[in-house]
Amino acid sequence: MKLLLENWREYLTEDKRTISFDEVIELLRNDPDQERSLDFRVGEGHKSWGGVEDPKVLVPFDYGEFPKLINAADNMGWDFIIARGSDVEDKNLQPVGHISYYEDKELWDSHGIDDMPENVGGNSKIVLANDGDISDGDKAHLTEYFGPMWQFKEPEWY
Repeated sequence: MKLLLENWREYLTEDKRTISFDEVIELLRNDPDQERSLDFRVGEGHKSWGGVEDPKVLVPFDYGEFPKLINAADNMGWDFIIARGSDVEDKNLQPVGHISYYEDKELWDSHGIDDMPENVGGNSKIVLANDGDISDGDKAHLTEYFGPMWQFKEPEWY
């Protein structure tokens, strides 16, 4: 039975690979047409970022993950955000920035979160835009959305 379970796990993950942040950015720049799974369309879902917001907040952008490109921080697909001027169906979605969590136990404790998510600092959200072109308005939109959330660092733009 144990062998069967091990083989099943291997089958489920055989076309997936764990890659670092730098590797996923380079891969997306060189081969942007990676399989994407959309969790939310603009305004269609609510999320608790890092388990902090209660109630969950509306997601005002397309949000999802690359199911075959695994982030070691949470053993799930790398998360992406699509800038408002682009669409999940675009063939040349390039990384234009990222948004990262603070991984500071004292900061999380000071906001009443006793259990900071494990490896939260490595769980960055990659911002994608068609042809690598993001407008200043789209940058401002994301900065304004994440700005009031103490658990996030300022977005980094490329």
